[in-house]
Amino acid sequence: MLSRFLRQRTNREESALSTEFGLPKTLKGFLSQNEDTNWWMITLSDLTLLLLGFLVVWYVIDKKNVPAPNSLTVSAKTAQKLTPAPGSNQVDPDEWQAFGEEMQRFVGEIGLDKEVLIESAPHEIIVSLRDTVPFDSGKADLRQQAVPVLAKVVAMVLSRRLLSLEVSGHTDSVPISTSKFPSNWKLSAARASRVARYLIENGIDPSRISVRGYANQKPRVTDSSVENRSANRRVEIRLYHGA
Repeated sequence: MLSRFLRQRTNREESALSTEFGLPKTLKGFLSQNEDTNWWMITLSDLTLLLLGFLVVWYVIDKKNVPAPNSLTVSAKTAQKLTPAPGSNQVDPDEWQAFGEEMQRFVGEIGLDKEVLIESAPHEIIVSLRDTVPFDSGKADLRQQAVPVLAKVVAMVLSRRLLSLEVSGHTDSVPISTSKFPSNWKLSAARASRVARYLIENGIDPSRISVRGYANQKPRVTDSSVENRSANRRVEIRLYHGA
């Protein structure tokens, strides 16, 4: 009897301790079952971290494989922009001189070497026509005698796309007062405009031409004689390398 009593008491004490400090058997079974059924969440999180790591490594490797700009290639492209290619529209001083000599030979061949003056400079050519070649006295109607010279200018300019022209009219100091030209300013501008119109009509783009009338404000020589005044009455065509 005593031994049975001791065993029952011991069982009651163990049951009480289990209830106070431990978990019920049903709850312990439930948690144990949950731990068994949620094992896949741990595996999925591991796979996610592994995939993320793989993507980071792939991105770093891919960035390293991007080719850096080749300095030699960049230099070559820059040189191409700065250095004129063969056959370009750049005109060097020797070519300017050749143009001037060609024009000089041409006016000599047509017998106008005394009326048409050719001036060559390192970066421009000036074709100066005395007013008796392109115009009658006091008029701005173009004469046929000037056409061959102007046609030659057109051919030279059309062969070089970046050549520009400045056409300027000049008179002597003798005043003019007519119904059509009340002043030398009007006459000089009208003559320059007429020459420019011929150039445009024969194929030169108007954007490449500028027109100026100077009257007697830019004489070649002093107006001290008939011969000097004749030299000052002129139309000049300046060929230069435009922008």
